[in-house]
Amino acid sequence: MADSQFFSHSENTVGKKEPVFDHLTAVAKLAGEFASVWGRREEAEVAALMHDIGKYTCLFQKVLRREEVLVDHATPGALAILKKYRNRGIAAAIAVQGHHEGLPSGAPRDLSASVKMTSEKSPSGRTYSSRDVDILLQRLIDDGATLPALPKPSYPSDHGGIADMLYVRMLFSALTDADFLATEAHFNGTREGMVYRTRGSTLNAQASLPKLLKHRDKLNETSTASPAVQNMRRGLFEACISAGRLPKGTFTLTAPTGAGKTLSTLAFALQHAAQHGLRRLIVVLPFLSIVEQTSRVYREALGSEEGVVLEDHSLKEHDGEGRGRLLAENWDAPIVVTTTVKFFDSLFSNRSTACRRLHNIANSVVIFDEAQSMPPDLALPTLATVSELCASYGCSVVFSTATQPAFDALSAGSAQLCKVPWHPVEIVPAALDLFACANRVKVNWVAVPLSNVAVAAQIVQQSQALAIVNTRRQARDLFAAVKGSGPSDSYFHLSTDMCPAHRLDSLTIIKERLSQRSPCRLISTQCIEAGVDIDFPSVWRALGPLEAIVQAAGRCNRNGRQVQGEVTVFLPEKEAYPTADYEQGAVLVKLLLRQGQLDLDNQALVRAYYQDFFSTTDTVGKNTILREAITALDFPEVARLYQWIPGRCGTLLVPYLSRSADFESLASEARKHGINKDWQRRARMLSVGVFLRRNSNLYNCIEPIRDRHGHESGWYILLNSALYCPDTGLQEPSEDDARYVV
Repeated sequence: MADSQFFSHSENTVGKKEPVFDHLTAVAKLAGEFASVWGRREEAEVAALMHDIGKYTCLFQKVLRREEVLVDHATPGALAILKKYRNRGIAAAIAVQGHHEGLPSGAPRDLSASVKMTSEKSPSGRTYSSRDVDILLQRLIDDGATLPALPKPSYPSDHGGIADMLYVRMLFSALTDADFLATEAHFNGTREGMVYRTRGSTLNAQASLPKLLKHRDKLNETSTASPAVQNMRRGLFEACISAGRLPKGTFTLTAPTGAGKTLSTLAFALQHAAQHGLRRLIVVLPFLSIVEQTSRVYREALGSEEGVVLEDHSLKEHDGEGRGRLLAENWDAPIVVTTTVKFFDSLFSNRSTACRRLHNIANSVVIFDEAQSMPPDLALPTLATVSELCASYGCSVVFSTATQPAFDALSAGSAQLCKVPWHPVEIVPAALDLFACANRVKVNWVAVPLSNVAVAAQIVQQSQALAIVNTRRQARDLFAAVKGSGPSDSYFHLSTDMCPAHRLDSLTIIKERLSQRSPCRLISTQCIEAGVDIDFPSVWRALGPLEAIVQAAGRCNRNGRQVQGEVTVFLPEKEAYPTADYEQGAVLVKLLLRQGQLDLDNQALVRAYYQDFFSTTDTVGKNTILREAITALDFPEVARLYQWIPGRCGTLLVPYLSRSADFESLASEARKHGINKDWQRRARMLSVGVFLRRNSNLYNCIEPIRDRHGHESGWYILLNSALYCPDTGLQEPSEDDARYVV
């Protein structure tokens, strides 16, 4: 232990301060270990040894004694790296400068300007702890540090902006996670020394694979699916086991809905991990309902031992200081099931809390389910980043879907961003012909536009039917037409106007009625189309993009219990679409229909559709500003522009009747104390996202909530309980509604 007057952290619970050198060496040991996975131990050690060198000052010691505030100790460390290592240390300097306030611009000219410290204060108004980095370096050496030599510069490179930015983020991840863990170990320390949290285990694929096979056999014995469906699922499972022995790389898995992709991709991942010694499995899904469902399936297959399957998303209530919360901070678990938003926001973020988990992605199998849900304007940077994960960080990735986008049409554009073309290998052999095996439905294409009254008249004649439309307003209007046809408790509605708790409760009742063959008519938006295991004998689908129609067909006769289910694709009398890209997909389907009715099982048709889609939507040129920010290595701007889901203007806490006590408790707590992350996690199940238009009457019916520092939070409380309908969720208020707040 260093005998120093300079400390990095104040007293822990047993009254021990931590000398700067002790902290730096503890962080260097961890960061070097993390970065060694992709062969960059020395660079991570340099970043770690320098990241808090700015604490070797009397000014920072005043911060620990609470005599000073707003002191920047990171920039001196960044400048010290550049002075010591010059161009070889650029990536480490960026990581160090950003370890508190976030990664800055990584362009060499911008970095040089930001670390000059020509005045006493930084652009953000913080006082530099020191501007004499020679003294800081000497104090580090005097404490006994040996600074590693660095190999030739790896940043910036000629590999493209995505490759360079991911390289810095990975280094940043190793540094910040090590810093978090070492700091935590100090404050949890005893008189005997630092106490580190228990590490998560790595994936034991050799032991897990037999468990999965046994679980699969048990499911086959109890399955009520038709023999044809069971044969299809068996064929896909065996194909995935076989493909798991292939070399590491990028893969696609194209199989019809209901083919058992969840267990089959798990089989591929376990076999592949066992073959190549990979550390973990990360499953990335677009919708929360699928995350919860997939986590449950994995636990049933592999056992529910704590810490094996980590479910991490915005609605997951990780218990306070519990094991789950700690594992979620850095994805230190054998199997991680998360959302596309969380995964890709981390890969394109500049903040330490988001980037902290990135180093644990290296040397993993990553499964992207429902790959068709990728926003077209983000396709190029996303594909480039995924390619780079495989090329430089030892990952294998799988894009799994029933409607595989022709992303290879974007390969040249992707290679411009990272120099790695997109050339995946298809896991499913063509000889299996799974889509022919899965021919469980007859598709009727209605040639004339239909009114809500006409569609409703057809639906109510059927005991069990699902209708899927393109917008929430269409869903409300069609539900009103259906329910208006006569009194019944068999009519249901599903959309994102309903809070998650409301949707889950409704789905539970719907599935029960379907299993009991009771009357059940459901009107839904496309929120039901991906990953929801539901089986209707008849499905009506408003004309939309081809992938949406295919997904809707996957909710019809899913288990093959009928000779043939019936899907009817109709054009609503009043067309409406949620986004321009969605509308463009619908337009392409209309054009294809001029050549005759479409065969949804024809993969050549799907490929042709996507090739036309990518060419007509100008995917390459659409997000020019984002691509320019990537080329400029501007970390803050890329983080701002890369949005998997466009930001909503507000989030409402709603009075869902079945959880009224929770609503009242959360509302009371927010009014008294403001809100924090823990409150938001608990409130998500009772939340609805809204766009608050300037003249919306909703403003008269909501109460803004502030965070615990008094700042605007983007959350609101819905005051008028009449505006949350037990059937359809949130209603837009009329002028009369706005005057009555209850």
